[in-house]
Amino acid sequence: MAAAALGADTPARPAFVAASYFPGTIQPDHLPRAELDRQLIAFYNDWKTTYLTQACGTGRYLVKVDADGKTVGGGTAPGTLTVSEAHGYAMLISVMMAAADPQAKTVFDGMFRYFQDHPARSDRGLMAWNQIHGCGNAGTPFGGENSATDGDMDIAYALLLADKTWGSKGQIDYLGEAKTVMKAVLEHEVHPNASHLLLGDWVNADDNPEIEFSTRSSDFMTSHLYAFFLATQDRRWLSVRDRTYFIIKSILRNHAKETGLMPDFISRLNQSPSPARSELLEGAHDGDYSWNAARYPWRVGLDYLLYGDQRAFRALVPFNRWARNSTANRPKAFHDGYLLDGKPLADEGSNSPAFIAALGVSAMISGDNQAWLNGIWDDLQQQSLSSNDYYANTLKLLGMLVMSGHWQKPLTPVWFDSP
Repeated sequence: MAAAALGADTPARPAFVAASYFPGTIQPDHLPRAELDRQLIAFYNDWKTTYLTQACGTGRYLVKVDADGKTVGGGTAPGTLTVSEAHGYAMLISVMMAAADPQAKTVFDGMFRYFQDHPARSDRGLMAWNQIHGCGNAGTPFGGENSATDGDMDIAYALLLADKTWGSKGQIDYLGEAKTVMKAVLEHEVHPNASHLLLGDWVNADDNPEIEFSTRSSDFMTSHLYAFFLATQDRRWLSVRDRTYFIIKSILRNHAKETGLMPDFISRLNQSPSPARSELLEGAHDGDYSWNAARYPWRVGLDYLLYGDQRAFRALVPFNRWARNSTANRPKAFHDGYLLDGKPLADEGSNSPAFIAALGVSAMISGDNQAWLNGIWDDLQQQSLSSNDYYANTLKLLGMLVMSGHWQKPLTPVWFDSP
């Protein structure tokens, strides 16, 4: 059963107000804020009606990734119903749209209970990454009971936001549950010695050092890592954040100085971080800027927007410059993947919202990108949900949340003395 959408003319509630981003950052300025919000809510309606489903138990909600009839990729099992990546995205979306959607808490709580119903084999604080129709986990060939780092980190962050939005005194202790997930991420998805983010909990059981010392750039959620530190006072999160920025700096300095591009996967973290070889994990473009790395500018850009980390700013300045120059300031001309030297991937198209939305978040770091950012927003509005798949549509919605000023950060605990 698909979730109900907001009425087409439902106005944003008064509490649906823009977040406060770091000074000097920008948002689209060619439209009134009310129009940005209207376009955001309209697309949220479409997305929610299409993908958000009540299934697999009473009061459970999930993202049905094949609801649009399009092929589901990413190494998923045949007959895939959902993945933890999608679950984390939807929990983020639900809590951040709560002021505009009276159904948001019901949906969020139902998604949390679905998460609890599908724990990873390693730890009940992590989610099994892949479920198939019938609601069971995908079988052994697809590692369905393993975890995926990004989904778990997004779920933890969403729970922190739920504590901020609804408090933790009700049926679900959101803050306590967030800490359970964060603890599991540290134990199973962070290298115990090198402090880099692992590909998932399954890496600990892998005898392959190439995999052990590899990471995925779409997991570089440096703002999440800082929020986790603020929530727990555990300085290991700062070590992971520092290590992530070291990896970024090393790749940019040695492999993508002119373009600012980041590969899908990065290997040799125990030596000199390098783009992964072809077919390391997913395919021929594992060492290129492809469908995983498309999320990197969004993930890292948030750390500057929310916390003003200069390392994020320095990483994205060359990327923004190259992206604008290589497209002649036309977002539609941005290709769906590149070699790190800036050559487009020959077997891919262009102008997917999966790539374009992240361009917008990255553009927000500096006022000299204003016209570029405005063009990115307009380009996204011209792309219908029906012409894209779950992945592109969901990344579009997440990007619109950021660009319209509605991405939130959790409460800062009272014990934290901000510098």
